[in-house]
Amino acid sequence: YEKFWDIISTEKTYYGSALKRGLEEGMQQGLQQGIQQGLQQGLQQGLQQGLELGRTEGLELGRTEGLELGLKQGLEQGHAEGRAEGILEGIKETARKLKFMGLAPTDIQNATGLSEEEILKL
Repeated sequence: YEKFWDIISTEKTYYGSALKRGLEEGMQQGLQQGIQQGLQQGLQQGLQQGLELGRTEGLELGRTEGLELGLKQGLEQGHAEGRAEGILEGIKETARKLKFMGLAPTDIQNATGLSEEEILKL
């Protein structure tokens, strides 16, 4: 009984670590993508507005707005991707432990939602 609860506690720790790691990686990737997208969008918007406001003012305004928009979108996307990756890692870690405990692949599949192929690869 105590061993079972130790396993559950360890599993929670692994899940939390995987989620945190996934969020951090997702944030970094999202931020990088957001900056790139923001610069591209900012340049495009800046060029369009530059015709109306003047080339110099338009480019500066477009870069600023594009960067802000890109950062916002990048952070949102990074959070979403990080959560998804963290959850998937936690599920896989749970499946590994269940497999180690000797549960049948079909039982693990029912518990985690992973395919039998994914479980066999663990």
